[in-house]
Amino acid sequence: MVQQNGCCALCQHPIVDDAVLDHDHKTGKIRQVLHRGCNAMLGKIENNMPRNRITMERLKSFSENLIGYLEQEYEDVVHPTYKTKKERKMPGRGRGKGKKPPKR
Repeated sequence: MVQQNGCCALCQHPIVDDAVLDHDHKTGKIRQVLHRGCNAMLGKIENNMPRNRITMERLKSFSENLIGYLEQEYEDVVHPTYKTKKERKMPGRGRGKGKKPPKR
């Protein structure tokens, strides 16, 4: 971690108390020190690349465009299944939540 100046190799923020030693699961070779959360996100990406047909080229494009995509303003059209926090907490607002099946 001295070579990394005490920072996570991925996010470049200082590592205080959640350091993990990252390694390649195919070869066992140690890579660098990461935050636990950064390591978990890396694992999710690596483990799901084959299933989702993500090539390194697509991952590069995805990564380069991710921040801009998340920060952009969107239309005021709301997804039809979206519920506010208040709506999600209301009893009887969905199957199996606070409703008893009708008696026959």
